[in-house]
Amino acid sequence: MSEATYKLHYFNVRARAEVARLLFALANKQYEDVRYALPRFGVTEGKDFTPLKESGILPFGQVPVLEVTKGDKTQVISQSHAIERFLAREFGLYGSSNLEAARIDEINEGAVDLWNSYAQQVFMKPQEEQPEALKKFLAETFPKFAAVYEKFKNENPESHFFVGKSITYADLMVFHVGQGIKAEWKDFPNVHKVTEAVAKTLEKYLSNRPPSNF
Repeated sequence: MSEATYKLHYFNVRARAEVARLLFALANKQYEDVRYALPRFGVTEGKDFTPLKESGILPFGQVPVLEVTKGDKTQVISQSHAIERFLAREFGLYGSSNLEAARIDEINEGAVDLWNSYAQQVFMKPQEEQPEALKKFLAETFPKFAAVYEKFKNENPESHFFVGKSITYADLMVFHVGQGIKAEWKDFPNVHKVTEAVAKTLEKYLSNRPPSNF
């Protein structure tokens, strides 16, 4: 049976597709990374999104989507976290038991909540208000989530990572969201070690990835 081929469609930013890209990089799997311009956010480099949007292949009319082709059959997977979970399972990055997978889901759902809080409290504010809003967010909201992650990491002391003995989807999610919200982990040393381990593991990819507005 032929191996699957992958084509990821998203805008020319990190945001909701970057964890999928990190999963591909970590698994050392080839894929086509199709990037689209997003002019209303100042992203002018990339393909015109209109033909894809009008093509009828987007189940919810939005990206990211992942095209997975095996033999003569192609399936389109939509929704960023569905794509991530599929890739994590495909590449063996979803833990070694149901309990480990549950902890990975806990961590990832928390990261989604953290990102949504950041979007509401900072990103959606007028630009001139964002620096002060970010300062408040990092002082008041971020530590509540980070303390939970520190506790989770303390429960897995023999590893550099959150779950099991090796890197998983959860480590990538926390790393990505932390970068997106401009988090400082210095008050949470065990989480800091996780993010440092991710950065070291993916050093080649991270040093060569395109710059991004968000």
